[in-house]
Amino acid sequence: MDFNELSVERGTYVLILKVSAPVSVKVASLGWVTLSEGYYAYVGSAKVGVKTRVGRHLRLVRLKTGKLRWHLDYILVNNSVEPYSIIYVNESFIEHEVAQALLECRDTEVAARGFGSSDCNCVSHFFKLKTNQDPSLLVASLIRRMGYTPCVLRLNSM
Repeated sequence: MDFNELSVERGTYVLILKVSAPVSVKVASLGWVTLSEGYYAYVGSAKVGVKTRVGRHLRLVRLKTGKLRWHLDYILVNNSVEPYSIIYVNESFIEHEVAQALLECRDTEVAARGFGSSDCNCVSHFFKLKTNQDPSLLVASLIRRMGYTPCVLRLNSM
C-alpha cells in the first residue's frame, strides 16, 4: 500500500514517528517537550479525511517548514523526526479510546502530558512506544482488541 491508496474517508489515525536523536522543542502553550530516541505514536482524528490530514503532516515532515498549527506540527519540523507508519480506522472517531488504550498499555508511556489533548479530557494523545517489535503491530493489535479493523501504511521507505 502506498500513500495514494490512503483513505479519503474520515476517521481516526495513529501516526508512528521515529526519533533518531534526542529532541527538545518548545510546543506552543505546552512549553518544552523533550523526546529521546525511539518510536512515538500520535493519535488524531481526520474529520476532513485521513489522506488530507495525514498528507498535511507528511508535508511538514518533508519540507521541515510550514504553518505550525497543532502541537504535533512543532515536532514534525525537527530534522530528527521521520514518519514510520500510519494506522487508521475509517469512519470511526475513536481517538479518545485509542489514546486511553495506549495510556493503559504496559509497552507505552506518555510522551508529554496534554499533547494533542487540549480540547478533551485525555491525559495525552502522544506516547512513547517501549517495544522491541514493529511499533505498527503494537498499535494495530490494540485497535483490533477494541473491535475495529485497522489499516496499516508503512512509510519508513519514503
